[in-house]
Amino acid sequence: MRVGNKEILAVAFLIFIFFIMNYFYYEPTVQIAKGHGTVLSDNWWEALNWIKNNTAECAVIATYWDPGHFITGIARRPVVFDGASQGATITVEVNGTNVTTSRIQDIATTLYTDDEDLAADILKKYMMPGCDEMYYIASADLISKSLWWTYFSTWDKVAASGTMYNYVQVGLSEAQPLLNENAIAYRYYAGTDKNGMNHFYVIYEKDDTLIPRYQVGNQFFDIGRVISMDTGSEFVTEGADIGGTVLLLNGKQLLLHIPPELENSLFTRMFFFHGQGLKHFEFVNNWGGEVKLFKVVF
Repeated sequence: MRVGNKEILAVAFLIFIFFIMNYFYYEPTVQIAKGHGTVLSDNWWEALNWIKNNTAECAVIATYWDPGHFITGIARRPVVFDGASQGATITVEVNGTNVTTSRIQDIATTLYTDDEDLAADILKKYMMPGCDEMYYIASADLISKSLWWTYFSTWDKVAASGTMYNYVQVGLSEAQPLLNENAIAYRYYAGTDKNGMNHFYVIYEKDDTLIPRYQVGNQFFDIGRVISMDTGSEFVTEGADIGGTVLLLNGKQLLLHIPPELENSLFTRMFFFHGQGLKHFEFVNNWGGEVKLFKVVF
């Protein structure tokens, strides 16, 4: 069978298109995938499989939207919302009146509020009919995302904006012995301001006592409270210049400053303190300190 010029040109064109797609799209995608590793950490993978094998199929998993598709795809459980439904709403009847709320603001509020009764009332709207199980995930990624969930929680419709609050995380820069004072100063570099002044968190350790301060240039300011997460020891400075709580983690290798606005937030109490003292959020399991699961008790 004789092949015409049109057929030859068509085959050549298809080969050309295949080459372009492979060179400019497929190969770079493969290299990016190889360089970034798996999408989910082992902790998330284990947590999602645990949920799949140990919770009721009707149990809703509440958390921020980011892992929503992974929860439905791997854990096989319904979620409040995911990346495709960030702007979704829910309508429920309250005292004979239909009330519509935004899902993203509802969940953001459950992270930010210090009123767990309010959080439980919000979450109850998302229970599956005929199901008595709901779980809540507090995960490490939500520390850096606090700017967003506080923003949406405090969203004002009239002003069309919200207020952002964030946790400050800094690593240990140096541990300097103070021989004249028989103490150690742990310094954590917090950046340089527009005037060229260096900022540090400084933790003084002396006689098993911790004193937290914030240094700007040669000025020092007291911070209200410091907690060593390794030992559980807590020290409070009355009348401090700066509010909030400083947590020392991983043998003082990491410092985290919780601002006053987030000290009693449900996320802080769940993630950093395992839900201690909470009545509506019962600690269930923890995977590598990254993913923490709570059962919602109504």
